[in-house]
Formats: sequence, structure tokens, C-alpha cells
Amino acid sequence: MLSKNMNYWIEIIESMKNENTYKLAWGRAILESLAKDEAFYDESRCVCIKFSTIAKFMLKYYWNQMFFFNLKQSPKRILVVCQYTQKLIDEYQKISNSNLPVWFNEGINKITEKNSKIYNQIIYQSSNALHRDVSWRFKMVSGKELPVYKLKIFTNKNESQVVFYEDAALELKEYSIILTKLLNFKWSQLLEKFNYAPKISTKITCISNNKINRNNLTKYKEQLLKEFNDGRIIDFYTGKELDKNNISVDHVLPWSFMFSDDIWNLVLTSKEINSSKSNSIPSNDIIERLKQRNKKICCLLDKGFEEEMEYAILNDLVDKYYYDIRI
Repeated sequence: MLSKNMNYWIEIIESMKNENTYKLAWGRAILESLAKDEAFYDESRCVCIKFSTIAKFMLKYYWNQMFFFNLKQSPKRILVVCQYTQKLIDEYQKISNSNLPVWFNEGINKITEKNSKIYNQIIYQSSNALHRDVSWRFKMVSGKELPVYKLKIFTNKNESQVVFYEDAALELKEYSIILTKLLNFKWSQLLEKFNYAPKISTKITCISNNKINRNNLTKYKEQLLKEFNDGRIIDFYTGKELDKNNISVDHVLPWSFMFSDDIWNLVLTSKEINSSKSNSIPSNDIIERLKQRNKKICCLLDKGFEEEMEYAILNDLVDKYYYDIRI
């Protein structure tokens, strides 16, 4: 039988009808703080987690989701903590002179090597926002406050704390994996309401685990080369002939949006163009050319790829996903 404390947490998670991800990120950060021993005991043997610790975990979640997949965390306004996260991402891009996404820890290490002040400032600002907007709201269900933790508030909100009785903290640590999966599920459901992107649940899971597997595109390259039976390989974007040693397979609709490798969305270009495109949204002209290319190459592909291409053409997948990405 579940304890009262666990039932309270499940009730909080199940009742979440929020319009943004603050509560979900806050709950996840508490569980991760306990699971990774980022909490401490006070003089009365209560278990405490500083707001600054929770802020760091929340910034990590938002950094990874925003930088890798450009996932919005609210349908209307950009959340304050997300604004701070974007400042960190902008700072990393300026320092590294690169738009390629990296994990939060790698990015923060790069930032703090150059300017630790900006990171410390954003932790402080985020802690203030969490005190104002999240810490007390998380416990409220239908106008009733559930006793899942106490708050110890200091003038310096970095030092403010979420406080648990020892047995409650140990139980949460024990069940942190299960509760985190529930939060991830709710997070995915919420993001699907205002992010028109495929595979959101998979993106949430892999980002939480700091794990993204990119497939080898060699097999797709071999299929795409079938278009050029005269030996001249043409760059999809520029129309210029490609050197055989400078050929790259590129996702027309960004991989960060699709999170999959689909033959109907892959083209051949130069390595330079592929690396410089980043997550840019293609123009209407490029989309029309992609659709014409797909019709041209469909009958040249091996059976499995031909079936995939036929399905994409019959179901207008290029237009469907292009519409979604532009919303």
C-alpha cells in the first residue's frame, strides 16, 4: 500500500492541468536532487534542497529541450526561466562561435571558463522566479495545499529551501524513477498541445537521459545517388556539381524537428552547406523542389525505400510536416 506522501505526489501529478511546464520541471528537479544526493540535512534532521540546486536542474532541462529540439514550454508567453535559459544558450553560442547544440553541462563549463558571473546571476534570477511562480503552487490541488514539503524562505532566494521530513525524502528517493516517468509522460502530453513536432515523448525521455542516438546515413546516401546515373552528382540546394569527396546527406526539414531519418526528407549537398544549415526552416521553393525530387527518384529506389517514398508522396508528408514546423 502506498504511503500518504506518495499518494499526495501522484495526486499532484495527475491533477496537473497547467498551461506551462514549470510544475513538471520543478517536480523533476526535486526528485533528481534527491536521487543524486544534492540535498542536505539541517540541524533537526530534515532533508533540505536549495532553490539554487533546483534552478540548476530546471535550467538543464530547458537548455536541452530548447537547444536540441526548440520545444516551446508555454503556448502564450516565454517563461521567465526559459528566457534566462536562452540567455545562457546565446552566451554559449557567442563564446564557442557555433550554433550546434551541446549538452547543458558541456555548455555551462564553456561559459563559466570565460564568464562565471553570468551563470551565477541567472541561477539567482531563476531562484527568484521559482519562489514567486512555482514553489508554493506545486502543492496546490483544487484550492487545497497538500503537505508534501515545507518552504524555508530567505532574503537571498538562492538560499531558500524545500524541506522534507527524513522518511518522506528517503521514500521519494526510492520511488524517484517511477515518479519521474509519470512527470515525463505528463510533460509530453502538455508539450504536444502547443508544439507541432513528432516524437515529443521520445525527445523528452532522451533529453532527460542526456542520450541521443544519431543513425549512420550511409545506406541513404547509396539510395540518393541512384538519381545521378550519368556520374555527375548535383547539390540539391545550389545545383552545382559535387566533388565525390565532399558529399553529405542532409535533412531538409531539420532533424531537430523530425527526430528521424526518412528517405523522403534526405538530400545530397556539400559538407559545408550541411554544417551551416543548422535548424533553419526551408523556403517554399526548396519544399517544392523536394516534392519533385521525390517523385523523380521514387521508382529508382530499392523496394523498402521505394515503399517508404510512395507512402510519403501519397500522404503528402512533406507538406504536412512543413506546415507543422511553420506553426
